[in-house]
Amino acid sequence: MSENPNQNSDVTIVVPCRNEERTLPEIYAELKRRGYNVLVPIAKSSIDGTKAVCEKLGIDHFVDSGGGKGIGLTESISHIKTNILVFFDADGSHSVEEIEPMVEKLRATGANMVIGSRIMGGSLELYDGSIESFLRTIFTFTINQIVNTRFGAHITDTQNGFRAARTASMRAITLTGKTFEIETEMIMKMLKQGMKIEEVPAREMPRKFGKSGVSIIRHGWRYIACILGNIV
Repeated sequence: MSENPNQNSDVTIVVPCRNEERTLPEIYAELKRRGYNVLVPIAKSSIDGTKAVCEKLGIDHFVDSGGGKGIGLTESISHIKTNILVFFDADGSHSVEEIEPMVEKLRATGANMVIGSRIMGGSLELYDGSIESFLRTIFTFTINQIVNTRFGAHITDTQNGFRAARTASMRAITLTGKTFEIETEMIMKMLKQGMKIEEVPAREMPRKFGKSGVSIIRHGWRYIACILGNIV
């Protein structure tokens, strides 16, 4: 399977960053080599040289208004000039090679969104043997079941942030999530409107630097509030 730079010119990869100056240059170089557009929402709370890296490399970017990952993703939608966007984490946990199958399925099936499923593809981070990851995995499966039962869907991974979508579809829903619950909110609001969501296998690797910002203790209540607010 080979990348088509001309076809990829209609795709913007949104790479939200909070203190990711070490991983961003490599990711950006690979995305540009394949002909993708790149947009970097920089977290207002970021304190490293991510902004300087963007300026040095000429990466299209903006500093979000603050509050969490969800804010950056929501604000990025208004900046997109292509018909398709892909949300791609900057921590080195996603593979650039897996973008193409995701976008191809979006085009081929007429779906509004295609999610990279860690359950279908196998993840090295979803469960790493720690109590925290165990609880996170149980939490993920529970949310999957609630969403699938409510909307009659068959989604295996509602939580993975690695996903492609039609820009028009993203603009058709109103997102309010401030942090990591934004992924669940996207899905529930799309399903409410009868939009089509597909999945492809995706492999999530351990982040290259630092630790995941997701915490069941700190963010669990946000997921619960999101589900309760969108279940009816």
